[in-house]
Amino acid sequence: GSVCIVNAASERDMAAELIGKRFLCRTAASFVSAVMGIISKPPILPNDLGIDRERNGGLIVVGSYVPKTTKQVEELKLQCGQFLKSIEVSVEKLAMSPIEEREEEISRTAELADVYLKAHKDTLIMTSRNLITGRTTAESLDINFKVSSALVEIVKRITTKPRYIIAKGGITSSDLATKALGARCAKIVGQALAGIPLWQLGPESRHPGIPYIVFPGNVGDSTALAEVVKSWTCPIRFTSTKEILKNAERGGYAVGAFNVYNLEGVEAVVSAAEEKQSPAILQIHPGALKQGGIPLVACCISAAQQASVPVAVHFDHGTSKQDLVEALDLFCDG
Repeated sequence: GSVCIVNAASERDMAAELIGKRFLCRTAASFVSAVMGIISKPPILPNDLGIDRERNGGLIVVGSYVPKTTKQVEELKLQCGQFLKSIEVSVEKLAMSPIEEREEEISRTAELADVYLKAHKDTLIMTSRNLITGRTTAESLDINFKVSSALVEIVKRITTKPRYIIAKGGITSSDLATKALGARCAKIVGQALAGIPLWQLGPESRHPGIPYIVFPGNVGDSTALAEVVKSWTCPIRFTSTKEILKNAERGGYAVGAFNVYNLEGVEAVVSAAEEKQSPAILQIHPGALKQGGIPLVACCISAAQQASVPVAVHFDHGTSKQDLVEALDLFCDG
């Protein structure tokens, strides 16, 4: 009638034979492989799944609020800031503001993420780190639900298929897989890092076969998230206006810079540049940016990256610091 609690310190402890005994086990993922004698494998990488040539950006969604997650996000931005685009979603707007502001924040985040992913940028969507709680337990649960459902809605509205998805946090991982992506089954491929499962979503999901990394909030050290992202990233080098002009100066030739306002204008400039085998600059005026917004920028970036000649995207005649910061954040050269 006595109770024996065994605290396993290593896989060897879990693999020990306990003949004639039955145990109730509270375990983590490594328990299964230890008991079944499955030999550990190194972390799975993109080329192991045959997706190393896919060039859309990866999507990292962080909903967890535990201190370890916040430290991991800070380290991720520090180590990967040169190729990672970050979008912070305001929890106050999602949970405490009128429905119009909530809808605007959801739409803004989804549209911006689409631009970044199409531009082959790994994209971090993270809830603001200031923890907002209600006056009662019921109010706090309602805030959590509003934030979680907003993250689901954001991922639902992202039309670009990411190269991979990392979901940070237990509830976030479950909700995004089942509610945002419609997954009902998944193949467990292995681990992206020790203790971090890697799935491939089932054929019924929005993105069949996509690598889906389930990253619990309290797993790993402060660099773990950055390590996973760096191992899955596929940085794309952009042609800058500065680079094009320096080459023109060295070569003694001029480069055309053309203001564009729609898809037809963008296609005309790129087609002419390719026909003449000449570099070109797509310029977006503040008025055009205000009118065309994110879709116009996405169109220019996509055309520039697919062009067979160097093409840069340039912000033309900005009139305020706010306009310039917005343009830089959307990939335009200054």
